[in-house]
Amino acid sequence: MGQRQLRKKSGLARVSGITAIGLALAVVIGIQLGGIPWRYRKQLWQLQGAAIGALVGYLVGRLDRGQG
Repeated sequence: MGQRQLRKKSGLARVSGITAIGLALAVVIGIQLGGIPWRYRKQLWQLQGAAIGALVGYLVGRLDRGQG
């Protein structure tokens, strides 16, 4: 039983580490994007919209696939 708890802790530490790295990466990218001139902001918003649309389409496709 001790090894099981140790595995859970190491798994939690791994997830926490990945989350921390992801958050740090998001902050660095946000700072870098903050320096982009305003004329490119519309293109960034379009890129974000396309990425979110692709993600939602993928998730809906995955959820809908199991019910057919």
